[in-house]
Amino acid sequence: MIVINNYFSGVLKRGIPIYTEELVLQMKKDSMQVCELTCPKVLYPLPAFIHNFLFIFYEQILTPLIGLILKSKFNIYPYNSTSIIDAYLGKSVVIIHDLISLRKKNHSLSAKYVSYCMLKASQLKADYIYISKTTKRVIDSIELFKNCKGYYFPNTFFRFEEIAKKNTILDLEYILLVTGVGDNKDLDGALKLYSSISKDERLPLKILGCGNAIERVKKIIDDHRVQSEIEVIPFLDLDDVVSLYCNSTFIWAHSKYEGYGRAVAEAKLSHKKILCTQISAFMEQKDENVYLYTNQNDFHIQYKAVLASKYKDIHGQLIEHEIFKSQLEFLYGKK
Repeated sequence: MIVINNYFSGVLKRGIPIYTEELVLQMKKDSMQVCELTCPKVLYPLPAFIHNFLFIFYEQILTPLIGLILKSKFNIYPYNSTSIIDAYLGKSVVIIHDLISLRKKNHSLSAKYVSYCMLKASQLKADYIYISKTTKRVIDSIELFKNCKGYYFPNTFFRFEEIAKKNTILDLEYILLVTGVGDNKDLDGALKLYSSISKDERLPLKILGCGNAIERVKKIIDDHRVQSEIEVIPFLDLDDVVSLYCNSTFIWAHSKYEGYGRAVAEAKLSHKKILCTQISAFMEQKDENVYLYTNQNDFHIQYKAVLASKYKDIHGQLIEHEIFKSQLEFLYGKK
């Protein structure tokens, strides 16, 4: 038996909850006994600060307790943090998606909590999972999880891939910007680039990934005077998300830093080109359908190149899926 704390499944629609759901799905396919702890649906509308409090309760108390009752082999903590109890007991496997919380300018309570858990898990030599080679390089450079056992579990897209295969690939003449409201997403910077495109070359823009912050995003849009050309997409089911990808002209991912370039892999599965900032996580997945830029001049050059080029069908099975399945075998053999 393995217990996994995926409290935010259902509360949040993208990112870590999806990663964890895919992990659980694959484990069950491999006949593993998995107990996934999630937030009850009736609590979804609660304010964010209450969800954060409940998440900590799930992580520090409920997950190790359920693990004890079910006599779990080990417990997985997928949100960059972990139960201190399980770290002491040697039952913790913490998944590291990024190290944003360790940045000096992060003074929020949630960042401090995640940082403390991460550093304590490292100190107690807890096993850990990293999701990309970029994340692993950063972990090694700061000597985090030194002498700890690590596993490479890249993001997976099993459900996305299954849905995409059923979709017709169309071009409905819009750009899909996959983003968020975190500082690393630099949404204001992305909109500056978009508004700098000449009007006769500027395709309509759909913005995906801002969740409950739609009103905040609309205020940022208002500053750039391109409101009529932009649509902010609310929460959608995965089927509708995949449809947005498959119907776009191309995908756009603008970010200062990422633990992993999820949108790049999703663009590949949707048979779409992607325009993105030249950061390590995106460069890791570079191929002929990935167009990178470093500044505004680069952006305009690559924007025109994306529109002028044809998609090159060069993708078989994602390498992430092959790696993920092989790494599961190593994790099963743990202890």
